Amino acid sequence: MPSEIDKIDLDVFDAIAHLPPAPILLVASGDSEENWNVTTIGMFNVFSLFPVVVGIGVKTSRNIYRLIADSDDFTINVPSTDLLNAVEVCGKELGAKKNKFKEAGITAVKGKRVKSPIVKECWLNIECKKMGSTKKSVSAINVGELDIGDHTWFLGQIVHTDVWNNYDRAKSLLYWDGEYRTADKLLKKVP
Repeated sequence: MPSEIDKIDLDVFDAIAHLPPAPILLVASGDSEENWNVTTIGMFNVFSLFPVVVGIGVKTSRNIYRLIADSDDFTINVPSTDLLNAVEVCGKELGAKKNKFKEAGITAVKGKRVKSPIVKECWLNIECKKMGSTKKSVSAINVGELDIGDHTWFLGQIVHTDVWNNYDRAKSLLYWDGEYRTADKLLKKVP
């Protein structure tokens, strides 16, 4: 990772094209610096291209669920392999009792168009305005939150994205079948 991170604004369609398959993500939310927090998310999907709408699946038992539910926005941050330890810390620590940014050694920076923070060290940051704020059933997809079993899908319209000048999508951190990987190699099996 470069010592001074130089990022450029990126068109939302280009941002979607730059996403790796089966990405592991750091999702952040909170209306003010005092309650900003971050967690690791593996459930992600693109729901629409016009407008560009993405969704994240969040367990209702997680602190980030409450933060996103109470907020108008959230950010999706795509880590490189350099952030494997931070991804694991953010996935295990309890956010209601700890500041996971501090625990994981990553930097929260206010988003450019949202109140929620981005993760400075991630190579791609996606800022999303939450679509709707009323919990509804699966038949009410247009309000932005879908309760499906033990997860709620939060839908967000992308309002800003930026990416490192020298990003390398091949170094994006992926997760499937109990393993952290890149597109071409195994990094770590999850016990």
